[in-house]
Amino acid sequence: MPSRRSFLASAGVATIAGVAGCQTDSGYDDAADAAGDDTDWPTTGHDRQHTRYVPAGSGPRSGVTERWRVASGLVTAEPVVVGDTVLATVGSDMVALDAESGEKRWSADPENQGASYWAAPSVYDGTAYVTGDGRARAFDIESGEQQWSREFESPTAGSTVGYEGSGLFVAAGETVYRLDRETGEIAWQRRLFGQIRQPVAVRPPFVVAVTEGGDVYALDESDGDGYWRTGLPDAVQCTPTMAGRRIFVGCFDGNLYALGHRGQREWRTEIGGFAKGGIGVADGAVYADGGRELHAVGVESGDRRWRVDLGTTGDHAPVIVGDTVYVGGDRLRALRPGGGVGVGDVRVEAARFTATIGRYVGQLSAANGSLYAHVTEETAEGKRNVLVRLDPE
Repeated sequence: MPSRRSFLASAGVATIAGVAGCQTDSGYDDAADAAGDDTDWPTTGHDRQHTRYVPAGSGPRSGVTERWRVASGLVTAEPVVVGDTVLATVGSDMVALDAESGEKRWSADPENQGASYWAAPSVYDGTAYVTGDGRARAFDIESGEQQWSREFESPTAGSTVGYEGSGLFVAAGETVYRLDRETGEIAWQRRLFGQIRQPVAVRPPFVVAVTEGGDVYALDESDGDGYWRTGLPDAVQCTPTMAGRRIFVGCFDGNLYALGHRGQREWRTEIGGFAKGGIGVADGAVYADGGRELHAVGVESGDRRWRVDLGTTGDHAPVIVGDTVYVGGDRLRALRPGGGVGVGDVRVEAARFTATIGRYVGQLSAANGSLYAHVTEETAEGKRNVLVRLDPE
């Protein structure tokens, strides 16, 4: 294998293709270790590896009751929840709400008129890192006071805080940046080939980025040097998910891919969609939304386990809390990880419960026993987007 330091040499980038041998891992331990014991939802995909898994948490198992419902406007990312604060990205702004009442506390850009906030913020040690409008900014999560701001030449695609707060990783245009969390100063930057539309995933020593050109990159967390680059057959607009020595991404060729720690393709499984909303990993299974169905496949080989029709087309990223999988669609579904009963991969009685909370249930997150859902509802004036907090029944 070429030296990782040759990866971004001026002559070009080496691409790893084909299948190489690799070690196998325990799906449960890998996903739980990646997710950690945080019962908040502080960043895209819950954690810096984007597992969408809350192993130490609990959630509704028999039904939900609505705590509050507030108008949200355009929905562009999943809610982030830390302690008593909910951060909602709503296109033209990022709004901080009181988790108990749903009342607005502060917002990042109240005068903005354009849809330029497309990624959930990241929260670490009392600071919310917000990207949008061509900037990355740091806010005190309680007061909303801005601590610093960094401008970029290209649209930003979210932020991820490194291991134990070691740097803030931001994608803007075709470039990945590592910033100092305290000051916003640039520690390093590396330009890739293709637009980066999703936040990077971080697991030392890797920073993993995906591009619309269909490439998956692994960069060195400390200096941005390249480890490897692997090309997939079509565009990737899916946040990469890492667990153990594997990286999971959805591709516009309709397949879910698992890559090994050296970039080798370990397996691929057709899901009939792009997994654009995000991929969840828990207890030896990978959960991916194909656009109309949620698919569960095995971590080790990509074997099909089950699929559930979600009743509508859209991005329905799964959320896994303990032993329950939550997903949106034409209603909220709380699913058993085993997929219910049946022959083949289509099952019945997969749900612990379902709840109709609007015409369409989109982005979800889970924190401290509650679910937070972006919902489209019908009113006398027409459709409107709302953010809903749901507690156990």
